Amino acid sequence: MDHHDSLLAIGTFSRLTSISVRMLRHYQEHELLFPAHVDPHSGRRFYSADQLRTANLIVLLRDAGFSIDAIARMLAAGTDPVKLDAELEHHHGRLTERSRELHTQLAQFDRLRTQLKGHPDMTDVTIEHMQSMVLAGLRRVVSDYSEETQLWQEIMALLQESDAAFPAGGWSGATFHDPDFKESDADIEVWVQVTESFTPPDGLECRHVDECDVVTATLHGDYAQVPAVTEQVGRFLAARDLTVGPMFNIYHVSPAQNPDPTAWVTQLCFPITDTPTGTVTS
Repeated sequence: MDHHDSLLAIGTFSRLTSISVRMLRHYQEHELLFPAHVDPHSGRRFYSADQLRTANLIVLLRDAGFSIDAIARMLAAGTDPVKLDAELEHHHGRLTERSRELHTQLAQFDRLRTQLKGHPDMTDVTIEHMQSMVLAGLRRVVSDYSEETQLWQEIMALLQESDAAFPAGGWSGATFHDPDFKESDADIEVWVQVTESFTPPDGLECRHVDECDVVTATLHGDYAQVPAVTEQVGRFLAARDLTVGPMFNIYHVSPAQNPDPTAWVTQLCFPITDTPTGTVTS
């Protein structure tokens, strides 16, 4: 028979809950779900019908990524809404962080796949002379480089409040002011070329950039190819013993202009300088 004193044999309980017998024993070992009865002669385990709800909850928690310890805390919380909400919020935070990590890993995977496919679609690395410009800029230290998108949203809103005029064919871009790569707290400025000086609203800066020579190459395509471009730039710098200041990008075709990554055109620029601070002046 499949029952013992109105209890469910472990095999039946396993089928009803979609939990293997092995995992039921595992949950018993970790004190999550004990059999309602163990036959002292045969050692067979039996469960009550009321335990089906607990078993189903364990499955839901497990599939949502809860660890054994976290499942135990959820079961111990019972129907206490404060404890349950605290555990749920804690786990939500962990899942959010894991999602960010997976997003970063997927981006790195795309870069790896692109690099292994061959050379990027880019122009030759050259030295160009850039004329002086007037820029409207928004500069901030951000937690990571992905927040550049947020800076663009902010600067566009500020520019709508200003009386800035823009030249035909003017440039927009981003300058990465840190002297080296920062894993966090990156100093980024997004900027748009303007025709002349203007009185900026709070949060926006109007500044002049001196003319300078830059080592530059233009990438056609998505940003996953950027490391391959900077590799070529590095070879160029080393071969000529050049010192450069903070890198800036000119977005000739940006994601805001065309969502198709194959259409993006990004000019990577490294101002040549005799000092680590570069040639850009306020």
